[in-house]
Amino acid sequence: MYKVATLVTGAVLALGAANLSMAAEGGPSISANVGLVSDYRFRGISQTDGGPALQGGVDVDFGNGIYIGTWASQVDFDYETDQTDYEQDFYGGYSADINDSVSFDVGYIYYAYHGGSEDEDYQEIYGSLSFSDLTLGFAYSDDYWADTGEFYYPYAEYSFALPSDLSLDLHLGLNLFEEEEGFLDGSDSYIDYSVSLSKEFGDLSLSASFVGTDVSDKECYETDWCEPTLLAGATYTW
Repeated sequence: MYKVATLVTGAVLALGAANLSMAAEGGPSISANVGLVSDYRFRGISQTDGGPALQGGVDVDFGNGIYIGTWASQVDFDYETDQTDYEQDFYGGYSADINDSVSFDVGYIYYAYHGGSEDEDYQEIYGSLSFSDLTLGFAYSDDYWADTGEFYYPYAEYSFALPSDLSLDLHLGLNLFEEEEGFLDGSDSYIDYSVSLSKEFGDLSLSASFVGTDVSDKECYETDWCEPTLLAGATYTW
């Protein structure tokens, strides 16, 4: 119920975007999105026990580089009791162009988890620098998911524009943990990667991705959540 209410609330807010933009030309603008993925993978690890997820969010761009937003997704961590139902993220930041080919983005994000009794919430600060199609980024949490200690996340991404308005996006991230026994079983780091092909049809974006990690099933809570897999997704933005 909560997850549905969150997405519906986002859609209602988005309906006022056109009015807000027209009422304040050059001022804030609002956009919203709703999507469906075959498996919600975050930094290579399934958040839905390998199943599909309904997702959606609302973003506000103030027109001066400052932005805020919220985004929600169904999750399923396969707990025996006190099942967490959905994740909701709240974020804000500042992005700007340094010149025609270099830009940056810095911000803060809070990850909130609803439905269960465990304290899974955590926060991160992040920053990235883009050189044309190459992006180098970094995220830091003072206490990662489920109180697992400090976390560091350097990553690199590259985007290729292909014929027929196709986009090929590559991602490589290094997940570093303060404590070896904190997040994964017996590991203080792991690599996640993805290769994604997407195409936009107006406001609709369709994507297919190959996502994986170098984490074994034993280290990954004795599950296949970290194994390489093919994903499909569809997102509508307005």
